[in-house]
Amino acid sequence: MKRQLLMVLLSVILLSAGWLGVTGLGLLVAFIPLLYISAEAEPTRRGWWRTFGWATLTFVGWNVATVWWIWNATPVGPIAATIVSSALNLFAFMLYHTILKRGPKPLAYTVLVAAWVATEYWYLEGEVSWPWLLLGNGFSHDVWAVQWYEWCGVLGGSVWVLVCNLLIFEALRSRTPIRYLKAVLGVVVLMTHPTAAVGICTAVANVAASVVIMLSGWRRG
Repeated sequence: MKRQLLMVLLSVILLSAGWLGVTGLGLLVAFIPLLYISAEAEPTRRGWWRTFGWATLTFVGWNVATVWWIWNATPVGPIAATIVSSALNLFAFMLYHTILKRGPKPLAYTVLVAAWVATEYWYLEGEVSWPWLLLGNGFSHDVWAVQWYEWCGVLGGSVWVLVCNLLIFEALRSRTPIRYLKAVLGVVVLMTHPTAAVGICTAVANVAASVVIMLSGWRRG
């Protein structure tokens, strides 16, 4: 349990740094501790709920660390923002975790990126809009690294964060030089070549659109 707590704390720190006046580049590896927790969890109901608990601590911690200041305006604000934002984060991550334990890994990775971006879009365009914690907004102190936002927008930054986390996570798990090289190249290419980022964002958008439609239908129901 101590190991998982340390991993959750590490994820919270890396996720929050970009909103606390520090570099947001830590976002590129911020999900890795949580991905390890998910990968090592038992493929049982008990394992699912344990992963849910650790993920909840992570996302609530991230929200509390970055939206506490709303308390100065209204005590209800940070509580409501934390509940709604954490719930959307959990939806995307636990959908990924469920598919990871029951289906092919590539599908789980695709669903993680698509579902996360879809929930961000839904939150951005919904009746209650709160774009503060979109992953792509974490680079306000690293503008040099996201000049390609004029093509992809802030949601393209979210895709970049998630893809880089998955590439580096796979490299660390495989412990082979070629995987490390692919991970580094993936980070660099997505940062320096807008056309590559646009291509990935377009592919993800097609999948995310289906998730948005599903969420919209669920909300109306």
